[in-house]
Amino acid sequence: LQVAEGLLAGLIGHASLFFQGGILHRDISPNNIIVIDDIASDIFAWIWPHDTPLRGCLIDLDYAIEASAQPSGALDRTGTYPFIAIQILRGQERHRYRHDLESFLYVLIW
Repeated sequence: LQVAEGLLAGLIGHASLFFQGGILHRDISPNNIIVIDDIASDIFAWIWPHDTPLRGCLIDLDYAIEASAQPSGALDRTGTYPFIAIQILRGQERHRYRHDLESFLYVLIW
């Protein structure tokens, strides 16, 4: 149950980073989703009810970029390899929000 709560909080934090802050994480992995006792859920009120505390957090923004950033032309293969989206590994697309969601799926299966 703790793992599921942490993963849910990671998803909510990821959505907040992207939709409110315009930041794309690009390194979703089990090491970047931490489970904690409780955090103030006021900052996530737009997506999560106040009466249920979030029990996790998404950390490590080393590979994060502004979602509106233009591609540099360099091969954009960032993240922890077992959790990188397949199209990113193949070099077929630049990193998008849906690729991070695919990484969350791989964390869940892990």
